[in-house]
Amino acid sequence: MRGLRPVVAGLAVVAALAGPWAGAAGAAERPVDRVLVVSVPTVTWRDLEDADLPALEGLLDRSAVADLSTRSVVRSTSAGDGYTTIGSGTRARGRSSLDGLVFERGEDYGGVPAEEAFRQRVGRAPDTPVFSLTQPSVVERNDALPYDAEVGALGVTLQEAGINRAVVANADTTAEGVPGSGPTAYGRTAGVSLMGPDGGLPAGAVGPELLRRDPAAPYGQRLDVDAVDRAFRAAWTPRSVVLVEASDLVRADAFRPVATSDQRRVQHQAALAATDELVGRLLSSVDPERDAVLVVGPYHTRGRVHLTVAGLSAPGVEPGVLRSASTRRAGFVTLVDVAPTVLDQLHVDRPDSMEGRPMERVSGGGSAESRREWLADEDDAALFRDRLVGPASALFVILNLLLWPVAVLEPVRSRRRLCQAVEVAALGMLGFLPFTYLAGLFPFHEWADGAYWAFVLLGGLALGAAAQVIGRRRAIDPLLLALGAVFGLLVVDVLLGANLQLNTVFGYSPTVAGRFAGLGNLAFAQLAASALLLAGVAGGRIRGTRGAVVGVGLVVLALVIDGSPFWGSDVGGALTLVPAAGLTASLLLGWRLRLRSVLIWGLSAVVLVVGFGLLDLARPADDRTHLGRLFERIGSDGWDSFETVVVRKLQANLSVLTTSVWTLMVPLALAVAAYLLWVAPGRLRRLRDEPAVRTALPGLGVAGVLGFALNDSGIAVPGMLLGVVGASLAYLLVRTT
Repeated sequence: MRGLRPVVAGLAVVAALAGPWAGAAGAAERPVDRVLVVSVPTVTWRDLEDADLPALEGLLDRSAVADLSTRSVVRSTSAGDGYTTIGSGTRARGRSSLDGLVFERGEDYGGVPAEEAFRQRVGRAPDTPVFSLTQPSVVERNDALPYDAEVGALGVTLQEAGINRAVVANADTTAEGVPGSGPTAYGRTAGVSLMGPDGGLPAGAVGPELLRRDPAAPYGQRLDVDAVDRAFRAAWTPRSVVLVEASDLVRADAFRPVATSDQRRVQHQAALAATDELVGRLLSSVDPERDAVLVVGPYHTRGRVHLTVAGLSAPGVEPGVLRSASTRRAGFVTLVDVAPTVLDQLHVDRPDSMEGRPMERVSGGGSAESRREWLADEDDAALFRDRLVGPASALFVILNLLLWPVAVLEPVRSRRRLCQAVEVAALGMLGFLPFTYLAGLFPFHEWADGAYWAFVLLGGLALGAAAQVIGRRRAIDPLLLALGAVFGLLVVDVLLGANLQLNTVFGYSPTVAGRFAGLGNLAFAQLAASALLLAGVAGGRIRGTRGAVVGVGLVVLALVIDGSPFWGSDVGGALTLVPAAGLTASLLLGWRLRLRSVLIWGLSAVVLVVGFGLLDLARPADDRTHLGRLFERIGSDGWDSFETVVVRKLQANLSVLTTSVWTLMVPLALAVAAYLLWVAPGRLRRLRDEPAVRTALPGLGVAGVLGFALNDSGIAVPGMLLGVVGASLAYLLVRTT
């Protein structure tokens, strides 16, 4: 029965989201007076399921909630990365173990006054009661990264608006486990979240006065709730933002490597209970009529990337589900959205440097229990997907590369049953792709891995066999049906909201956080390959001009679905597909190719993307995709923003080139082609004369090259293209030559 619980909860939430929307609600009609940010590092919705946490659960039940993706610059987010990103409103990086060096005046560091240590590093004395020894160097580090992060932008914006800010946190540990017996490992990283770039914070508490000894707790110490409450009340002044960290959670997570599995659970539960007590005390000072409370998990637990909790309770924000324009998907928000949400509640304009957008309530999402179960289930599904994406990709690559040599063997061609087996295998390779998306309809993460593999592999083979039986009258029809299944499922899914893209192996994952809506890069590669091949098949299958018109219509449909900001919102895909589609359309129509034609198709790609961008820019600011937001940045910051995006994509492409399994596809595919050219040149020549190959293959070559250059998945795009093309050509090699 447990396997059905996520399904029931998910259906309840989806039904609520699909019903009449109450309208997006973010900031109240009038600004709140104060914002309390409760930081609960590492906490997931599943953590809250079995614990007795009346204060925290009560707060979240009356809040609009979501899964929080903690992705910053790199996928694995440290405390410094998380808090620096919050303070920037843009993906940013900290300084790892040095991020916790935040001090109050009068403290010592390394045997010298902390103020003196600050002067040694920065060249001046700190002018605030709380300061960071590393924040100025963090600014320099991020200036060298291609993300245009303005470290401390949140603190500067609040200061300019006349709003007070403070942080109360201390996650210090000791090497020997007992306070005073060993050198301190400073865990005051939360302090940087509201600091300016100069490393100063005008109020708050981060010192040892917040701790008390507890021999049973990790490192022998925990937060003193009374001390934290006093520090919070002192900072909780009119027109203020105060971040309070549940630092016991940080110590429990840091202690995991040296504790037994049973003791880890005990200490984590104790830290959650202490956090609940702390939240209850904090809420006693909050006025729900004029204050907002934002709950965030700024980073994940050690060694496992997962989603954390997010919740917003504020005047005018009813309980329900959150989203942001960054994700455009109900139930998901990102770390860069935290700072814009704080500013939105205070009715303070967000600076242009912040890439995040305010969180907003979009629907009720059913009962509080249904929302919690659904959000926990989405995190479980993301972890399941992330674990299987490598094996699924490797399996597709390996089986595809094995298919070609088998397809050319003479013993296979001389035996009809073996030929049929290879045909079904080739069509099944294509059928495997849509079944990986259909798997998203079922809670396979609650079942055994074997159930998932049986579904996608047997489902793919069944589709291949069905295509062969249904299309048996004409040699090309089974391939048309299999490619149509790939193309049709992607088109229908995107038109219906791309729900099958989320948490599926060839879709995208909220833990990776490269995309939450529209068409992912691997799905684009499948769409492009199937569209171009279908266009070629249609051109040969339907005689005369009608076949060419149908083929051109298919590639135009793919282009609109992929590039439109309402559907695929895929900038790199549109830039890739226009020249490739133009080349295929020209061959279908019998036009002679000239250099001028190539230039026209390239220019058309740019014009189309600009058109999509202007269309996106005309939409409300909080509904724009990343393309519209890029146009915003270009308008405010000039072409430096465009250069940043180009450099970032180039770095992403190069970074995956040596680590992706898809890299194997290109040289091995070329090696297989060379082998076939050596042992069966005649058959390859006959294959080249097939209409589907003759008209589609040049465009597919263009798509592969541009797909690598213009999409941040890099080699994965031509790798997936080769996979679809390879299975299709293997079928043609056996059936038609």
